[in-house]
Amino acid sequence: MDEQRSLLNGNGAAGRGYGGAPSSPPDDDSLPFLTPPQSAAGASSPVPTIDTSIARQRRSSIAAIAAAREIHRDQSARKIHRETSKRRIPMPLINVPSMDSDEADEEVQKRMDSARRKKDKRHMSVSKSSSARLKENNLLRLMHQIASQLPAIAIASVLNFMIGIPFGASYFPTELELDGKEVLGLRMYLFATMVAQLVFTFKSKFVNGIGLQMVENVPFCLELARVVIEVQGNGTGAISTLFFIFGLSSVIVGLVFYLLGRLELGKIVYYFPSHVLVGCIGGIGAFIAKTSLEVTTNTTFSFTAEGFNETIVQHFHLLAPVIGFEVVLRLLMRLTEKNGEPRYPLLGPIYYCFITPVFYAMMWVFGISMDRAMEAGYFFPPLSSSGSMFSAVLFDIFTEIHPSMISWKAVGKAIPTMVSLTAFSLIHVPINIPAFGVSTNVEPDMNAELIAHGYSNAISGLFGGLQNYMAYSNSVIYSKSGGKGQWSSIAIAAVTVAIFGCGPTIAAYVPRCMAGTLLLHVGVDLFLEGVAESYEDYDRLEYSGIWLITIVMLLFGMDAALIAGVIAALSTFVAQSVVYQDPIRGSMTGARLRSSAWNRSEEAQRILLDSETGRQRIFIIQLQGHIFFGNVTKMADDIKRFLYEKHAAVNEPLVVILDFTHVLGVDSSAAQSIAKLKPFLVKTFDIEIMIFVTGHEDGFRCTYNLSNKVLDTSQHDHRSSIKIVEHRHSVQDHRMSVTARALELAHKDESAANLIAQVPNSRVCPTLDAALIFAEDVLIALEDPSILQTDSSASFPYIRSTSENLDAVKSVLETLLPDATASDIDTLYALLVPERYQSGDTVWQQGDASESLKFVIEGDLLSLLEDEHGATESVCSGSTIGELGLVSGIPRLTTVKVLNEALLYSLSKEKWDVLTQRNPGVARHVDLLLVRYLAHRVQHVSSHSLLDATRSLPV
Repeated sequence: MDEQRSLLNGNGAAGRGYGGAPSSPPDDDSLPFLTPPQSAAGASSPVPTIDTSIARQRRSSIAAIAAAREIHRDQSARKIHRETSKRRIPMPLINVPSMDSDEADEEVQKRMDSARRKKDKRHMSVSKSSSARLKENNLLRLMHQIASQLPAIAIASVLNFMIGIPFGASYFPTELELDGKEVLGLRMYLFATMVAQLVFTFKSKFVNGIGLQMVENVPFCLELARVVIEVQGNGTGAISTLFFIFGLSSVIVGLVFYLLGRLELGKIVYYFPSHVLVGCIGGIGAFIAKTSLEVTTNTTFSFTAEGFNETIVQHFHLLAPVIGFEVVLRLLMRLTEKNGEPRYPLLGPIYYCFITPVFYAMMWVFGISMDRAMEAGYFFPPLSSSGSMFSAVLFDIFTEIHPSMISWKAVGKAIPTMVSLTAFSLIHVPINIPAFGVSTNVEPDMNAELIAHGYSNAISGLFGGLQNYMAYSNSVIYSKSGGKGQWSSIAIAAVTVAIFGCGPTIAAYVPRCMAGTLLLHVGVDLFLEGVAESYEDYDRLEYSGIWLITIVMLLFGMDAALIAGVIAALSTFVAQSVVYQDPIRGSMTGARLRSSAWNRSEEAQRILLDSETGRQRIFIIQLQGHIFFGNVTKMADDIKRFLYEKHAAVNEPLVVILDFTHVLGVDSSAAQSIAKLKPFLVKTFDIEIMIFVTGHEDGFRCTYNLSNKVLDTSQHDHRSSIKIVEHRHSVQDHRMSVTARALELAHKDESAANLIAQVPNSRVCPTLDAALIFAEDVLIALEDPSILQTDSSASFPYIRSTSENLDAVKSVLETLLPDATASDIDTLYALLVPERYQSGDTVWQQGDASESLKFVIEGDLLSLLEDEHGATESVCSGSTIGELGLVSGIPRLTTVKVLNEALLYSLSKEKWDVLTQRNPGVARHVDLLLVRYLAHRVQHVSSHSLLDATRSLPV
């Protein structure tokens, strides 16, 4: 039983019993048929290393038996427990002495009343004490929850405030003449953050999310401000227009978020090209790093000699602390890394908190007074230094918009930037939300989060606020600090409201180097993420696009970067389609890829198997992907190269098939090139017939009428078609297909015959199988046209035989049963019953009992699966249906319908049983027919499985 124990107690669920507990191995007596054979020494045979299907089935059976045994044991145990409980006699509550009946009743009543009073008193006492303990426990639990949440609330609030100081000073360019703009920017940041926190508290599925103003959009805010300054200058009207644009852009972002979520289109944001987004991230990082220089020095930086001199050379004393703090932080982060990942996620926030006290300590060491530091520009302007209402009134940000002062020209000019801002804002949610879900082990609802972001941005925008989102890094820090729940989230929003009032006053005592260091650090991180860390993830062309977007954004702004992104995306698609996506999927001869026409005669099979006359003369070229102006030239050159190689061989192709089944689309330029390619190939390589496979019933995947163009013979040479004439040289001509007659008569004297049709040397077929059937017919007809007596292909309507049905049926039987004698054919024919069907009739339904085998003498049928839409297979005359069910007895596997008037001959199950008993030799021929049929279908499916989507259904 070692093998059984290894199977039952091995890996996975198979080694577990009912309820997940380890199951004991089966007893030898209970599973005698599973006991492994013993060797001569009595030891168990070694477990085979090859995992066969029989072994897998055996393990499954053992596991199922073990699980069933555990279920029975558990059910028996529960049954015994129930029966024991029913038989248990309860003990008396009180002892009653022996006495008369009346006295006993009275005594029992007294004792029960006394017991009831005592019980009520105890219950009241216990209830009071329990209630007191419950209240005390609830109070302690509440105090513990509050105490446990305070650190997380404090960390999240301080982190929000620290981020707001540098970014609040970055929303307005230095050339904007506005007193107290740092205070305005900080309050704009805090308001958007507060709105986001409140909305996410009630609308988000996360219990520990942190809302934040979308600080990555700072470059867009600066671009919008410069657009307004260019149109209106620096007056009060410019401020009104700018705040209106800020609010309008937030409302647009919110509306887009809401519609995406409401329409359940959250996945649409994943269709942005990845390298374009990465380039935007790198450009945003470089832009923020540049902004850190401007915030630190209070100048406008430009990539000119004058800009370098003014910002860096003249104000290097302001940049030196920023560079120093950034270098120290980078070294600390590097030293504390573990396996390339930061070991202490709070290192950065704690470091930023220490910048201010360290700077004050350095001022004390060097004896620099506060006034002197203010004059040198180390601090932001204090709140009391300006008499402007922008720094003195608490609700300035809500009173800046004056409709009469709005410049609609500036608004119109800012639309491209707002479009870029909206597009860039969309990338944060599909990145932050799934990542935060993984970090917190929560399955996010992307559409619900998009709706929440829609509400938060729209509300912020209605009050002239900026865009916001759920910040991933802040949310992770808050979650790891133990923060969660609505009340904690509301507390963070309340602290943000308090900072909204007093924060600007506090910010006046924060040195510029703290803001500059944070901006520089964030900018460098984003730049490294977008440019440096992506080097191994993209090819050279995509990586060049990343650099292009980054440089253009840094030098020319956001609008130009958006155009550069579009150019990079289109260029990458075209180049990659040309370089990486080969339009040719593969090439092969017909000997490797055969058609489904399996019931050909021995003479036809001999021709097709011959190396000189058979399927080797068919050459198939399969195309794939998108064929467009960028790769059609390469496709044509490769086709020519293939045909040059085949033309130099002994048996050059007579039929060439171009298969477009796996082509997703063809643009008009490529379609015109393909139409021009066809006559060149026919003329240059002496191709008799060229077949185009569309892969779809409605033609090629293009708007250009390619089907008609490849069939057009108006501009071709005299070899572009084959004339079909009526002649009377053979008595078998009436049994030949149109194709066979055309090929036979092409090289004969046509003067004594009447021209009845013209067949072009190019064809268009909807499927590859139809093209292969036609190509094989061509090869057969080239050798012996009389073999094709009843060409049943829908592409070539055959001339039906005028002989009696008896001859037609026996001819089909002789073809299907080549080894049967004439006597065998007569014996089988005597058991057949003719059946006539009209178009639209149903031969049988899927699931019906298999009662007969049917020979298709005339007409076409359609086999289809009822539970798989589109899974169909056509059945032509000369085929058989139902033989599998006749032999095995299984129900009908498909539904068979009649496409046009059909004649079938049926062999019933009863007559088949009689045949197998009385004449097994004839029945053996039917068995061999089934074997050949199944063998062909297996070969057909295996050869097409990797090359074609053709379904082969059991009929």
